Amino acid sequence: MSTPKVLVSISCFNHEKFLQKSLESILNQTYKNLDICVINDGSNNPDEIIKIVESAAEKDARVRFINFSKNQGKWSALNEAIRTSDSDLCTAHDADDISLPNRIERQVKCLIGTNTLHNLCGFRHCWNESDVEDHLKNFQTSDQLQVIGPEDVSNMVSFGRNTPGINHYFTGNFETAGVSALFYRQIWDMGVRFNPPGSGLRVLVSEDSDFNFRVTSFFGKTSILAEQQYCYRRNTSTNKELV
Repeated sequence: MSTPKVLVSISCFNHEKFLQKSLESILNQTYKNLDICVINDGSNNPDEIIKIVESAAEKDARVRFINFSKNQGKWSALNEAIRTSDSDLCTAHDADDISLPNRIERQVKCLIGTNTLHNLCGFRHCWNESDVEDHLKNFQTSDQLQVIGPEDVSNMVSFGRNTPGINHYFTGNFETAGVSALFYRQIWDMGVRFNPPGSGLRVLVSEDSDFNFRVTSFFGKTSILAEQQYCYRRNTSTNKELV
């Protein structure tokens, strides 16, 4: 398998409490060709975030830092990370969440193996640290990937968009983590960006659901790695937006 460079954007707004472990879960990925960009999005305690990132960067040259002195929103942080990267592929990771160790390796393999442009993986709802630790034990070692192909994905997303009451990126009975979207940088270069709220540019409410919907709708080449490769902490928030 080829190993294109992957940008992992970590936007952090007041989540210094979780950032260390979140960042470590990316540093410890089995896929090594990474550009890891942590963005402080105007947090109240930027010094602690800077301390964590600088310590990591001293040990690992893949880590870099962008500092927003004022909160601009996750959509802006993601766009800036991509703009300043030379990576072939882009994905993200929330500052309070955990990725399983081979999440990126398996997503890249799924993206390339299905000849798609855009890929997402599933997640587990984690309500406490015990849930996170339990899910980290579900490390996938099989060479066989569980895949949902682009035609099925397009049909599910279209159904969700046309069904009253569904206002997110709908993928049927298998929930995907919007933040896990892995896509070719050229998509962003073509003008498919993370749009600001309140501008009339979003089709769906959140920045990642909106982005993923537009990519799937425009290109019809989205695949899903039907594995829960992401630990999604509940009852926290990684975003602040003026809607």
